[in-house]
Amino acid sequence: MSDDMSMGSPSSAGEQGVLRSMQEVAMSSQEASKMLRTYNIAWWGNNYYDVNELGHISVCPDPDVPQARVDLAKLVKAREAQGQRLPALFCFPQILQHRLRSINAAFKRARESYGYNGDYFLVYPIKVNQHRRVIESLIHSGEPLGLEAGSKAELMAVLAHAGMTRSVIVCNGYKDREYIRLALIGEKMGHKVYLVIEKMSEIAIVLDEAERLNVIPRLGVRARLASQGSGKWQSSGGEKSKFGLAATQVLQLVETLREAGRLDSLQLLHFHLGSQMANIRDIATGVRESARFYVELHKLGVNIQCFDVGGGLGVDYEGTRSQSDCSVNYGLNEYANNIIWAIGDACEEHGLPHPTVITESGRAVTAHHTVLVSNIIGVERNEYTVPTAPADDAPRALQSMWETWQEMHEPGTRRSLREWLHDSQMDLHDIHIGYSSGTFSLQERAWAEQLYLSMCHEVQKQLDPQNRALVRSSMSCRSVWRTKCTSTSRCSSQCRMRGVSINCSRCCRWKGWIRCLSAARCCWTSPVIPMARSITTSTVTASPPLCRCRSTIQRTRRCSVSLWSAPIRRSLATCTTCSATPKRLTCLFSRMAAWKLSCLTKGTPWRICCNTYSSIRTRC
Repeated sequence: MSDDMSMGSPSSAGEQGVLRSMQEVAMSSQEASKMLRTYNIAWWGNNYYDVNELGHISVCPDPDVPQARVDLAKLVKAREAQGQRLPALFCFPQILQHRLRSINAAFKRARESYGYNGDYFLVYPIKVNQHRRVIESLIHSGEPLGLEAGSKAELMAVLAHAGMTRSVIVCNGYKDREYIRLALIGEKMGHKVYLVIEKMSEIAIVLDEAERLNVIPRLGVRARLASQGSGKWQSSGGEKSKFGLAATQVLQLVETLREAGRLDSLQLLHFHLGSQMANIRDIATGVRESARFYVELHKLGVNIQCFDVGGGLGVDYEGTRSQSDCSVNYGLNEYANNIIWAIGDACEEHGLPHPTVITESGRAVTAHHTVLVSNIIGVERNEYTVPTAPADDAPRALQSMWETWQEMHEPGTRRSLREWLHDSQMDLHDIHIGYSSGTFSLQERAWAEQLYLSMCHEVQKQLDPQNRALVRSSMSCRSVWRTKCTSTSRCSSQCRMRGVSINCSRCCRWKGWIRCLSAARCCWTSPVIPMARSITTSTVTASPPLCRCRSTIQRTRRCSVSLWSAPIRRSLATCTTCSATPKRLTCLFSRMAAWKLSCLTKGTPWRICCNTYSSIRTRC
């Protein structure tokens, strides 16, 4: 009997545990639904981010395989179990590949829908994210992909990966002779490199270098449109943009190439409206205007083969599908349809061939693939309590706010939520002005702010998150009573930063980590160095570097240098007095054992005299 009881007790306990776990899962599902509505994850997550049954944020790297999901909470716990700390930047290369496939598929559907005969290429601007893992993940996706460079350094990185893409390379930005020569060398190596002319001064250098290298260049022209988008980066487009050629300059470029016998080299037309274009109407207007450039250039005898619409494909960070700076009112299909239709319609009207369409959509490709997880050290909530009714002799503004509050709770009222919110905002504004002039007391201001907070909370509960007309009203309410979380940052070993700089205390006013105690007019700047795994700093004392004009150097002085616990592998020294050629200084990494600088990781300072530093510098 006792055995039966002993066996029955665990069974009942197990059943209770199962019931308890089922209740917890049910509660978590309710919380998950609430989180989806509150934070609008279903819209900004773009099927990559969701809330699972436990109430945790889950990541679906490939929406085509929905069963493959990653629980971020479990991922963070696994990281902490390995002794690693937050913050952490989690990257999902599968999202990169899916974004690339989605954009290509959208343009493929648009071309099939409108009978467009030209090809399409997505060109990735590496300025968006130059990390090797990002570029290689995109290249290995199997989708057609081009690369865009805006500087010499970016072009070198692009040429290093160009062999794997076998696609186009677009060179934008201001170009000096070295940049142009490097691009032409890439063309001579067999790559399809387009040099986009953005200044009239560039064409003479291009023709000169092409003749020296005996290579036929592929040229493009960036047209400066009158159309301009709206948003944070609207200044990068339009007539006042510092990039691109005006209509008169485009004609001058055509005549210059015609006289040089290189008119057939002009094969690409490029324009750029701006980054993060929120309104699809601005995009459609810009494409229609640029299509006129395409038609007119063909009338001038220019055989344009590629139509580069630049960037602008935005990301809905808010999930509101609105025209705010952090949202867009369109999707991938609508974006592709507007571009393909506008170009195709202009070609059909004038009987011109359909060009290859190129887009430079860097933000839309990379925005979703990284998640920064940080630890929260504090939470500040705007707690509110509904205040009591004001006194009969209270100022009119307080009485008006209280009347609005009472009207919000009256059944059958005909006033809209937006009208209530606007009235309360105007009353609160009057109270703030009156408080500054001494009309209202501190208690009256606090009463008004508490009532306004209560009204915002009441309006927010009645707003429909799916109603786009009330998006701004909802954001206005949330900005008042939202919870503020404070996080702490910690440097990761994968971060990179500029190295230590030493400036002269007489000739430089810079106040940074360190100041040179020497009276010499010289500077020492180290290149990029890997950051340490912790934020603990160490100090080493060394003499300033030598210069060829030794008269200005006081070798008996020392300067304090604050270093992270990582070696400086190379350094360059220049003298601003005599403009001496930079010379390599001591390789601290190779001499670290002799100097016993391994103690840097323990935070112990060491002193190195000038003579020792100078002699080792010479040998190194």
